[in-house]
Amino acid sequence: MAKKTRRGQKQCPKCNAWVKGTRAKACPKCNYQFNGKQRVTPVVEAASAEKPPKAADTVTISQVKAVAQMVNTVGGFDRFNELLGVIREVGGLRRMKDLLEAMSAAQVGTTAV
Repeated sequence: MAKKTRRGQKQCPKCNAWVKGTRAKACPKCNYQFNGKQRVTPVVEAASAEKPPKAADTVTISQVKAVAQMVNTVGGFDRFNELLGVIREVGGLRRMKDLLEAMSAAQVGTTAV
C-alpha cells in the first residue's frame, strides 16, 4: 500500500501524525526530529528510591580489613595493583586459580622425584 502524501505537510515516522509545514523541525506530538538529529531527553533515575541496594553493592568492614591485610602482605598498593593487572591479563580470578593449582601440582611432582 502506497504512503499517502498531503501537500504542505509531512508525516512523522514515529507516531504517523501529520505535521503542518514542510520545513517543520519536530513533531509536536512525539518530538521526533526531522532534521536527522534525534534529541535524547536525559532520564534521571533515583537509585535509592527505585530499588534497595543489594548485598553485593555494599562494602563491609571485614572486607576492608581483608583487603588491607592483603595489601600489607603483598607489599603495598603498587604491587597489589600489579597483581590485579596480572589477574586481568590471565583472564580472571577463576583462570588464575586454575593456573596456580596446575603450577603447584607441577612443583610437587618435580620435588617428589
